[in-house]
Amino acid sequence: MEFTPLQKISFLVLRIMSSLIFITAGLNHLFKTAGATAKLQKSAFGHMATAIAPAESLIILSGIGLLVGGLLLLAGYKTRLASLGLLAILIPITLTVQVANPEGLGPFFKNIALIGMLFFFIVNGAVYYGIDQVLALKKKVTFNRSHVTVLAVGLLLFLGSCTSTNSVAQTSTQQATSKQKYAVLISQPSHLKAAVNTAETITKDSKYNNDGFVIMACGKSVEAFQKGSEMIQFIEQGRALGITYKICGMSLKQFNIDKSTLIDGLEVEPNGLTYMFDLQLQGYKTVEL
Repeated sequence: MEFTPLQKISFLVLRIMSSLIFITAGLNHLFKTAGATAKLQKSAFGHMATAIAPAESLIILSGIGLLVGGLLLLAGYKTRLASLGLLAILIPITLTVQVANPEGLGPFFKNIALIGMLFFFIVNGAVYYGIDQVLALKKKVTFNRSHVTVLAVGLLLFLGSCTSTNSVAQTSTQQATSKQKYAVLISQPSHLKAAVNTAETITKDSKYNNDGFVIMACGKSVEAFQKGSEMIQFIEQGRALGITYKICGMSLKQFNIDKSTLIDGLEVEPNGLTYMFDLQLQGYKTVEL
């Protein structure tokens, strides 16, 4: 079957556009390693990957593989081999991170679509206008100006795609940063009132773009969350604002407080300090009273 010039260019556009996904993902793994590592560690099946190697090492190695594979796919060089390597990285990511993803099935089926696209290039190679074709043409001594023209058009499309991708990335970054989550660590019962009042101010003032507020109770402040505490009115005030309350398990042991004496609806974390570090890795703005 003979393809028209426009159909041939469509294969080039498919290769360029799809390669940008892997290049961007690779750069994110290498330059935003902490966020990707936290996502892997918190995924439902992340333990399957971290049983092989530390999460951070896996993220860095996969970032290198995604970046190199994406660049090879973009250039149409060793296309089948590059696609096979990308598939070998994408399938474990899909099984460990995207299966049972709390964000929904969208990311999972996005990866399924990418797997299908990689199968296409594994079977067919770069198809048209890749370095693989240029090398083959040189061997046959049939390289002509029309191929140079199409490669130039492909390069222009790539540059245009980069510009569009950069604009989309900037917009996505702005959207991502337009919402902010906050966390306050309190160590005294009296700090609870101040933390709730702060949450109320942040919730009402649009400049803070509040998208979540956590109060982590450590030290003596855990006493404020016992049944019959005079601070219950502030706790309920905070719940009405959407505050999530966390209690440090080590502090409960330190002050000999049984979990059964706490009011209902609280979440106990084994170590309040490490939990705050986890929130920082997730992008929370944190403060300690």
